[in-house]
Amino acid sequence: MLRHLAGSPTRSWRLTDLAAASGLHKATVHRLLGGLMAEGLVQPIPGGYALGPQAWLIGRAAAQRFDLSAFALPSLRRIADETGDVALLGVLAGHHTHCVAREEGDSPILPTSIRVGSIHPLGCGAHALALLAALPDDEVNRAIQATAPERIGRYAPITETYLRTGVAETRAQGYAINEGVIVPGMTAIAMVANDAWGRPIVALSCSAVSDRLLPDKRPAIVSMLRQEVERIEARLRPTVDA
Repeated sequence: MLRHLAGSPTRSWRLTDLAAASGLHKATVHRLLGGLMAEGLVQPIPGGYALGPQAWLIGRAAAQRFDLSAFALPSLRRIADETGDVALLGVLAGHHTHCVAREEGDSPILPTSIRVGSIHPLGCGAHALALLAALPDDEVNRAIQATAPERIGRYAPITETYLRTGVAETRAQGYAINEGVIVPGMTAIAMVANDAWGRPIVALSCSAVSDRLLPDKRPAIVSMLRQEVERIEARLRPTVDA
């Protein structure tokens, strides 16, 4: 429920709209809204409901852990400058990844399928596949099952077989690669950075037209991503020791 409200924070959501979006019965939605309003996470507004002030306070607290875009920007800038292509930062959130930062190089032809604010099911795209593969097996299974309806509708090539094969290959090679599965003619390579507790939290990716990411160029890209991942993880480690 909160995820739907957060997806359109300026919208006034009617109870019937929330029921349709969530797939829950209207009576269940009404009961959940009552509990959320009691905690200040949701508030009634003219025409429906919206996020409440407590959601903002929780969001501010969560940003201290999850808003990595600010100190990851130098890494993205280095990747974009050295490759001339597009560097992306995707954050793990439930069974999805959220693109929170993007830097473009000087390549005249740039992939436009993922922009800041884009949300993809785990496994759909290089950084989403890298994050999926970094999860424990039981969480991988839950994510595959949970995103099946969405993948069937929007990402038909991303089948369960594709995901399980992709997870195995990503784990074996240490990075994920997407070669035109979603956007023909585009290739992306991604690698995961873990938080201070060793939990996957974000993925860095380099994305370009396929002719610019041919096999002979990939080792250099992988090495670059690994260096930037190490820089990000080094920035995260002190938060545990403090």
